Amino acid sequence: MNECGHCFVKIGEEPAILANGKMWHVNHLLCDLCNCRISDGERCIPQNGIILCGDCHIKTTRPICKGCGDFIQTNLCEALNSTWHPTCFQCSVCQKPLDAEFHQMPNKMCVHADCFWELQLRIVVCKDLPK
Repeated sequence: MNECGHCFVKIGEEPAILANGKMWHVNHLLCDLCNCRISDGERCIPQNGIILCGDCHIKTTRPICKGCGDFIQTNLCEALNSTWHPTCFQCSVCQKPLDAEFHQMPNKMCVHADCFWELQLRIVVCKDLPK
């Protein structure tokens, strides 16, 4: 009845871990993707019948940030048909994070409304300068 989910040997008095509805010898609870050992108290995520460590769970379920290429673990921003860390989706002029109201320039740069109008003013001023 209390046999290890990995080796199927009966678990006696030795320490064991309960995960995914089964008992496991302490050294036998492994991630099904990367084969790393999942220790007692560590995050273990059963998913579709397989057991994943925290890192593999993130890699298989979380989107990748368009700006930095890292996995997004918590907050995200969706813009321009991509997913971003809020800090990675930033104004091309001032480098501060963009909010929902931004302008996309013809060269695909994204800028705050204030930065957009500042750029437009510079363009107008530069056009009027004598050559």
